[in-house]
Amino acid sequence: MTDYKAILPKVRCGDRRAQMAFYDLFAQMVFNSALAVVGNREEAEEIMQECLLKTLTKTDLLNEDADSMGRILNRMAVNLSIDTLRKRKNFIINCESYEAIDYEDETEDEGYDFSVEDIRKVVDNLPDTYRSILALRLFAEMSFDEIARQLGAKPTTVRVQYTRGIGRIRRELRIKN
Repeated sequence: MTDYKAILPKVRCGDRRAQMAFYDLFAQMVFNSALAVVGNREEAEEIMQECLLKTLTKTDLLNEDADSMGRILNRMAVNLSIDTLRKRKNFIINCESYEAIDYEDETEDEGYDFSVEDIRKVVDNLPDTYRSILALRLFAEMSFDEIARQLGAKPTTVRVQYTRGIGRIRRELRIKN
């Protein structure tokens, strides 16, 4: 029962097996989207559950095309993740409270070879602000203006925090080698 078009009418009728097949079809993708933004497995699981439950209970949200449904669920997961981040205190760091750092000298990579695990560890240790903005920009492919609107920040603040996050990743990876 993994064919989306075959299970869709049954999902609309409330068939439990079809709903479970729908869940299985999209759960991992929704979880990964949420995890990329919030950086916490438990919160990502809650967001995934909420997103899929909302879709299954409000069948008017269902789309005929599986790819479109995936995009809708992905956007829902990102939006719910952003809402979760907003609930955290001090999410947006005031740029003026940090000294200016010039990253221009660090733009040239010197041929280092890093494992995925090295990168994952560095990203996991970033502050929520940097990690979330990087995830929204790189994985959700949102523009700086979209991220700023979602977070209630200025686009320049988002750009600065994105640049600082990338610079911090580069610095940490160089230190490890």
